[in-house]
Amino acid sequence: MSILTVKDLSFTYSSGTQALNDISLDIDEGSFVTLCGASGCGKSTLLRLMKQGLSPRGKVTGEVLYLGEPLSGLDAERAAAETGFVMQQPEAQIVTDKVWHELAFSLESTGVPQGEMRRRVGEMASYFGLDDRFFDDTASLSGGQKQLLALAGAAALHPRVLLLDEPTSQLDPISAREMIEAVTRLNRDFGVTIVIAEHRLEELLYVSDRIIVMEHGKVIADSTPSEILTALPTKHPMISAMPVSVRLYAMGGGIDNAPLTIRDGRNNDICRRAMEQLRPEQTARTHDGEVLISARELWLSYGKDRPDVLNNASVEVRAGEVLAILGGNGSGKTTLLKCLSGALKPLGGKVTRKKGIVTAYLPQEPCELFRHDTVCEELSDMATELIPESLYDRHPYDLSGGEQQRLAIAKLLQKEPDVLLLDEPTKGMDAASKEALALLLRDISAKGTAIVLVTHDTELAAECADTCALLFSGEIVNSAPPAEFFSDNYFYTTPARRITRGIAENIISL
Repeated sequence: MSILTVKDLSFTYSSGTQALNDISLDIDEGSFVTLCGASGCGKSTLLRLMKQGLSPRGKVTGEVLYLGEPLSGLDAERAAAETGFVMQQPEAQIVTDKVWHELAFSLESTGVPQGEMRRRVGEMASYFGLDDRFFDDTASLSGGQKQLLALAGAAALHPRVLLLDEPTSQLDPISAREMIEAVTRLNRDFGVTIVIAEHRLEELLYVSDRIIVMEHGKVIADSTPSEILTALPTKHPMISAMPVSVRLYAMGGGIDNAPLTIRDGRNNDICRRAMEQLRPEQTARTHDGEVLISARELWLSYGKDRPDVLNNASVEVRAGEVLAILGGNGSGKTTLLKCLSGALKPLGGKVTRKKGIVTAYLPQEPCELFRHDTVCEELSDMATELIPESLYDRHPYDLSGGEQQRLAIAKLLQKEPDVLLLDEPTKGMDAASKEALALLLRDISAKGTAIVLVTHDTELAAECADTCALLFSGEIVNSAPPAEFFSDNYFYTTPARRITRGIAENIISL
């Protein structure tokens, strides 16, 4: 039985940009559907049109049906309770100051009786592992915990459909896996229909029943995950976004019944032959460039009753070097980057900067950098390989998350900085955009600019970093060239390394 039906749906934003073009879909109740495609392809717009109250402003033709009824005609209380939505940025969804109150908020809003409310809140806190943080401030949670809280709050209403818009984009590898496992449990244990838009497919595709690929507002592929290579055009760019086992299978000439997991890829003859043809990583690049920023034994805490965010953290930023800082959500990566930029002063230790250097800082929220009404004005009419001309007349706030990231980076590069500090630069970016960014960063660093990346994207770090550093418990506990750094890690490593371990050595990227 179809729980959601999309019929001849087209959507044009008030700016005149067409986001969706004649889409028709049937989504079966209890299914797990992954929606993917390049940044700006219309994924988020389609998801929001499936949720009453979140539809963007613009011209709509066609319709969305829920259990055969027009979505727009549903009773508001029923629509709120039966269709949940989890946003890309949990801060935009969390509205209360305490964990327990956030879990109860949606239940209060829909008039659930107090006794039932207390039972559901307790059940969700236990189910999602939030009972230890039950009375804590929501502001004290890590990014992964906030995203789990947003999911738990949506699940407390016992929805029949759960829509998720890139829920893992800001999460470290461990938190991202926990998030996907929590969503999968809701689907498998309770039959909740899942529709999730994501760029990170490595941990997602093998739990999905169906994958839908969008391009320029249209559906270009709709299949089971194992048949995605048959559904996509040959050598289509979206193949590079697929899990590493699927990519290796395609490289080896496979088409039907692609393996979806690391285990199945390691046991697949076509994948193994493709692995044996991969070239190992080149010799690590050494850097003896001038030290532009030096941080020594930094210490910082946000309150006496909270753990230290930085504790004896030390790092050097050298001209021409790309330094990638990895670590879990809440490990202090953003705080360290702000100290390096001068936006935050540590309570202990010292940051020394070379006199006269120009630094440019990309915050986690790129919209903080935008001041004008069009992309063209933000770029001062300068052409850039990051931003196509087709976006020049758009308002920055009307761009997709990945497009906003690219615009923010392009704007920073206009300053011709000596040091470029980037906080999660690939958040919301599709695979092709990440590849282009990696090449651009290598080119910029070759000209002498120092680059510091705070990232959860291990593939980006493997592609463009000279040095990778792990921040744990407030300090840098290890730093090494990418090939060495990723070789022995289990979680903070690349999918390519996981699948080739013991078969083809020194491979950390495809």
